[in-house]
Amino acid sequence: MNRRATLLLAPALILSGGVFLLPFLWLVVTSFKVRGEGSLLMADGFSLANYARLVSDSYFAEVFFRTLWLSALATILCLIIALPVARQIAVSAGRAKGLLLALILVPLVSGALLPSLGMLHLLGPLGVVNSVLKEMGLIRSSIKFLGTVPGVVIGLVQAFLPLMLLPLVNALSHLPKDVEAAAATLGAPMPVVWRRVILPLIAPGVVAGSVLVFCASLTSFVTPQILGQGKIATFGTMAYQQASLVLDWPFASAIAVVMLALLAIGLGIGSALSKLLARKPDPVSAETGVTA
Repeated sequence: MNRRATLLLAPALILSGGVFLLPFLWLVVTSFKVRGEGSLLMADGFSLANYARLVSDSYFAEVFFRTLWLSALATILCLIIALPVARQIAVSAGRAKGLLLALILVPLVSGALLPSLGMLHLLGPLGVVNSVLKEMGLIRSSIKFLGTVPGVVIGLVQAFLPLMLLPLVNALSHLPKDVEAAAATLGAPMPVVWRRVILPLIAPGVVAGSVLVFCASLTSFVTPQILGQGKIATFGTMAYQQASLVLDWPFASAIAVVMLALLAIGLGIGSALSKLLARKPDPVSAETGVTA
């Protein structure tokens, strides 16, 4: 790299180091500190007490596993919902496709707070969902969504469904248009076409969307805090509680470091799966003996 390129990159490198790298290093250092006895200040020296507390206390282990399976469940539901929607968007043309993609992006650009507040009114005891179900005669009393696991899962799916849709739309848009028709002419029913042809071809998009949704759900704070009503603890809400309410910054830093480590593991698994899928032969070519 020549000197001119280095000078051009210097502002971006300095900004990245100052905004991300230095705070991250300070977070790691703080996670090995402890609060002084009877004080909110950090004591001198370093300790593994915060990490030992995370491992030894059954409450934190429960929150850890709850966060993992909530994230996994939200990822699976997003995938199930996104597949037919992404297929419809991919086959759309012209302005219809552009409009649908714009609608997908609306939750992403509006931040996490506004959609969560919207879900708060939709799922409340007097909200739209309960009101409609009562008008249809399906229920007599309001279903409790807020402060429950189903309510949090619904909020996570609503918030992060676009992260699953966008990679799937991209993958489905690059499929040959005659693949599905060719399989149908050979007598394959639609479930078999999806299982044997479409899903193997769009597997990289499925992996990318799943990693994005899982990592976003894993670190989500606003949605579990608002829809969980403080009753459904996750790693994100626990870190906020320790930092803002208990004022135990070292322990909150340890929780954040663990979350970052989980993110790195998730991204690593996603990268490994993507490389594995890239080395696999095209399922259509493998069965027909024809290469592109």
